[in-house]
Amino acid sequence: MQADDTQPTASESSATGHASSSRIAASKSGDFFDDYGLAVEARTNWARARSRFFRHRLAAASLIVLILVFAAGLLAGHLAPFGYFQINVHALSTGPSWHHPFGTDGLGRDYFSRVLYGLGTEARVALLVGFFGTLIGTLVGVVSGYFGGVAETVLMRATDLMLTMPPLIVLLVAAAYLHATTVFKISVLFACVLWMPIARIVRGTCLSLREKEYVEAARALGASDLRIIGRHIVPNAFGPIAVAATLMTAGAVILETTLAYLGFGFTPSQSANLGTVSLGDVMSQAKDEGLFNWWGIVFPGLAIVLIVMPIHFVGDGIRDALDPTERRYARPRRPRRKHAPRAWSRLLAAIRPPRRLPGFDRDSLAERLGLSALRFDPLRPMRPILAPIGGTLTTIADALANRSQRRAARRGIRRLLLEAGTALALTAAVAAVIYVWKVNPTTSPWPATGTAVQNVSRAVGAQTELSVAVAPSHSNVLFAASNDTLLRTIRVYTSVDGGRTWSSSVGPSLGPVACARGEPSVTIGPGGREYVAFIVNGFCTENEQNPYLVVAARAGPGGRWTVSRIARARFKDSWDAKPALAAGLDGRVYVVWSRLLRWTYETTVVSSSADGGRRWSQPRMVDRRLASPQLVSAATDTRGALYVAGVDARLGIWVAKSNDTGAHFRLRRVARLPWNRASSCSTAANHPTPFQATRCLGPNPTVAATGDRVYVTYGVGWVGQPQSVAIGVLDRALRPIGRGRIGPFKKGADQFWPTSAIDPHTGQLWACYYDTSGDPSRKKAWFSCTSSRDGRHWTTPVRAARASASPDVLWEDARFYQVGDVTGYGGYTSLALGDGVAHPMWIDTRDIKGRVQEIFSARLAETTLR
Repeated sequence: MQADDTQPTASESSATGHASSSRIAASKSGDFFDDYGLAVEARTNWARARSRFFRHRLAAASLIVLILVFAAGLLAGHLAPFGYFQINVHALSTGPSWHHPFGTDGLGRDYFSRVLYGLGTEARVALLVGFFGTLIGTLVGVVSGYFGGVAETVLMRATDLMLTMPPLIVLLVAAAYLHATTVFKISVLFACVLWMPIARIVRGTCLSLREKEYVEAARALGASDLRIIGRHIVPNAFGPIAVAATLMTAGAVILETTLAYLGFGFTPSQSANLGTVSLGDVMSQAKDEGLFNWWGIVFPGLAIVLIVMPIHFVGDGIRDALDPTERRYARPRRPRRKHAPRAWSRLLAAIRPPRRLPGFDRDSLAERLGLSALRFDPLRPMRPILAPIGGTLTTIADALANRSQRRAARRGIRRLLLEAGTALALTAAVAAVIYVWKVNPTTSPWPATGTAVQNVSRAVGAQTELSVAVAPSHSNVLFAASNDTLLRTIRVYTSVDGGRTWSSSVGPSLGPVACARGEPSVTIGPGGREYVAFIVNGFCTENEQNPYLVVAARAGPGGRWTVSRIARARFKDSWDAKPALAAGLDGRVYVVWSRLLRWTYETTVVSSSADGGRRWSQPRMVDRRLASPQLVSAATDTRGALYVAGVDARLGIWVAKSNDTGAHFRLRRVARLPWNRASSCSTAANHPTPFQATRCLGPNPTVAATGDRVYVTYGVGWVGQPQSVAIGVLDRALRPIGRGRIGPFKKGADQFWPTSAIDPHTGQLWACYYDTSGDPSRKKAWFSCTSSRDGRHWTTPVRAARASASPDVLWEDARFYQVGDVTGYGGYTSLALGDGVAHPMWIDTRDIKGRVQEIFSARLAETTLR
């Protein structure tokens, strides 16, 4: 056999081996492994879990978002452009802007800064509750699941008992008795009532893990129970623990914001520490700003979403990272999808002659004929002709099949487009209905006939609680006053040309310490002397509990004010509230107001002055039968009689008359008042509080009198209920003549905050009020007026202005909710008459889109009413 030419000879082998030996001998011992070995890098289970976690893109992105949100909250003191309580008087209730990204509230506080401070609290709560709740639940679950026996029975029955207790009730009771007012204490309380689901999950996992082979092996090798739990049980149960912990943490954040929103959590009034302010408290205060200030609810709500959602996604990522069998990582890479051949390539392939004709098989034909083989092919000469025909037929069949498939696909697409179009059409229809019902611009059915319509106040801040009067001898001279939220005193307005132009100025000075609370009332005496009564706090504090009444007087427009305090307090805790002024033709001026005479007894008193407001008589009670009388008004008639009207807890709407300058009164009930809140709206623990004009508003009774008739107008109903304006008619002896509803009205409309007056020259009774006629959603109200000769038959109402106001804003900014509330300003309108011209004054919300109130005025001639 011939040798292979490629094999080396002996000498060549020897030389090669010698050279190789020399090179090996010359190399180091580790070079071989460096050149030919495999580099192995040791990776722990936690390193692999971390790698899998960051491959979960949503979890990784959520972790980044959560870190940024928590960092922004914890560093709010350095990042917030404004303080939590800082007020900007030039940005009251403004929308989002570059200077205030989240807008401001009604006091000018920046929502962006408030949200940042709230995020700090939520971050602390989430971290502390997550740590302590997970620790408690894990310890209880591991001990009960691993050891079993008596420990399991005791711990699991205690867990079941805790699960039966509602967390909200437990937290409220525990916080009240344990005085938990810090973030740490509240977080520990949260952890103590939220750990139970984690304990049950960990127990179930431990029951399975303690039977695993590696646990038995560790126990056989002599490992202690503590080592087995720490090295084998807890690490393998960490995935379920992470999921349960994230659910608990997110639930704690939602529960904390809910408690704060309801007023039982962290509030600035409970602690001056900015670490305890909550997003729930921010949203709770924002809801009182009215429906137009949507940013006060939306942005804090989005901040809560940015905390809760990432927590859930991070938990999902941790669970997947700690489970190597998760399909996200065990699934093989899918091969690249091959596209189907195009139609022209299939046509070219079909033109090739087929190996056999369609429908013709030579072997089957031979079998039918009983031949072993069919050597003769009768169709052989025709095959070149039949082959293209068969191919063409096949192509046509394929094309028809493809066409049917394309038709089915087109039908599916058309069906999908039809369904999408139907859904869009239904959505558009619903949106159109909502727009027509709630949002659409509406128009009042009453004509707008007011002239000289103007913004009287023209000032920063909110102006509310107004009163206006006309000089008896000079009908072109008008005097008005209102509360101003940014002044230390009230704001006054003057017109000397019949309301065509107005001047606005600061009211009487109260010295360096006192501040006006508001609730002004004005009148003008026969000689043109102007009077204004209002309530004063002895110190400029928000919650002064002992305000007192002052009356300021001046000789006329531009005169110097003389301020007099009416009736010093009889005891330390006395207070005055809601005054009303009236001037008689004899020059005597009366002031009527509510006063606390004993700790649990408040009533209506009257005082008078006959020397231009320099000296005032001692207060006299109107009637001892009155129970919690509030919101008084006063008027005089041409015969010098004094009339006082108000709201009472027992009588409802009442009126009283005095013929001897207020020494004695005759009292009469006018009407029972549905939804009467006089007994509760400003009473705490049977102790009346001086907040009538901001808590009890709504009825706003007004008394007007002529020589033979007495009229009392008042509001019926409450916000959220049907509201109307009613009137009670009485004779000179206060005998009822009739009562009913004022003026024509449209069904489904609201009328509220009425005021009335009598023209001394014509004897015509006017009544003005907010009216939502023309707006089915009751979201727009026009200040409308009507008149009557007898209080029964009314003319068609007319509007003082074309623009409307927002009832939601009026009610929300006027109401006073609780002690310490600084957003309730009170609200009532006013009307003055002279020489057949009405001068209504009302609170308008149009200038800055319903976010700050301004005082508007107009002229309405009697000839415009029909």
